[in-house]
Amino acid sequence: MRSTALLLLLALCAAPGAGAAEDTAPHTVLITGANRGIGYELARQYAEQGWTVIATARTPRDADDLKKLAAERPNVRIEKLDVTSDRSVKALAARYQGKPIDVLINNAGILGNIDAQKYGSYDFDAYDEIMDVNWKGPMRMVEAFMDNVAASRQKKIMNISSAVGSIEMTFPGQVFYRSSKAGLNMAMRTLSKEVKRDPDPARKALIFGLINPGIVDTGFSKKLPIPMITAQESAEKVIAVIESYTPDKSGAFFDYKGTKIPW
Repeated sequence: MRSTALLLLLALCAAPGAGAAEDTAPHTVLITGANRGIGYELARQYAEQGWTVIATARTPRDADDLKKLAAERPNVRIEKLDVTSDRSVKALAARYQGKPIDVLINNAGILGNIDAQKYGSYDFDAYDEIMDVNWKGPMRMVEAFMDNVAASRQKKIMNISSAVGSIEMTFPGQVFYRSSKAGLNMAMRTLSKEVKRDPDPARKALIFGLINPGIVDTGFSKKLPIPMITAQESAEKVIAVIESYTPDKSGAFFDYKGTKIPW
């Protein structure tokens, strides 16, 4: 009788659909700087697709659009996060310890004071601030959440970069901002190669991405006298590029149309 029951149990475990709950569970995305612009649109569109969205903001109490989205979408969780603070990043990582995160999107970034970046009159305090957000911030996030992403199904660490971080395409101006994005590109490309030496198979499978979202009509670049795309269009295309990343593309640099950008 006991052997019959055991055989029945084994058959049930081997039956089609066994363990399918894990495979069909919603994916999870963590987005930094999700309170406005591209970050908000990424949060909104992933939420509409049924993903669990961990949307972070430096001051959630001021994130009116994000709070409204969370009220409408129970799959959106708002978290307080300052990517320039080791304590803040580690506190959030502790809250999600052991939770698989399919896609980590390092979106938080600042352009900084343009006048502080003018040739001949550099303000290096402004440089430190830009680097802390745009380069150190993503590095803090990767270090804190690497194992969450490694434990997921998609295993993607995606970074919102910029075409102005391309050394080959350089033109004058914004030297601090450009340097921060070039540094981000180098850091993530290096990590994409370093994880290949990791003895942990899950870490070894991590996929790193660098994406130029285009020139978007948001507060970030609203003063630029050039054609722009909407945050909605940018986020839609960025998500498509994220979906297109496969292990063989890890560490590559693309624009929002999926075109490779020179280093």
